[in-house]
Amino acid sequence: MIKIARRMRWRGIGEYRDEAELLLDQPGDVAGVVRGRPRSVVIACPDGCGDTLVINLDPRAGKAWRLDMRGGVTLYPSVWREDGCRSHFIVWRDHILWCGRFEEDNEEPRYDEGLKELVLAVLTRDRYRSADEIACAIGEISWDVQRVLRRATGEGRVEEGREKDRDRFRSYP
Repeated sequence: MIKIARRMRWRGIGEYRDEAELLLDQPGDVAGVVRGRPRSVVIACPDGCGDTLVINLDPRAGKAWRLDMRGGVTLYPSVWREDGCRSHFIVWRDHILWCGRFEEDNEEPRYDEGLKELVLAVLTRDRYRSADEIACAIGEISWDVQRVLRRATGEGRVEEGREKDRDRFRSYP
């Protein structure tokens, strides 16, 4: 039986998909496809099903994820397979956070207290903003900003919107 992966393992870069796929050895391995610019990443599905996932990074080719290599591999948004093993997971600073099944042993990356004041300084009372919008504005990783906003909401420092503004935040009076 194959054990599910809890961490990503960066294996390198290939110019074409088949070259990048040759770098994958075990569940959670990831490699980039770069021809002039990042085109995609290939991932050995971390649940051990044996499939190779291709994640588009080039917005010219349709829906695209963002890859950030600060502190390890981060992809935004989450990866949600609609077929095959139907895995759903977040890739955040080399950590794989499972959504739904397998999530009980999730381990988030280290929390940066210093990020909280930077995030809170961007929020205003008059406008809801998404974690991703804030992250892009301040040059940070969306998952890190999302975690800061969730904690600040719990502390009563930030308000989360409802209905059409769900998952969007503003400063609390």
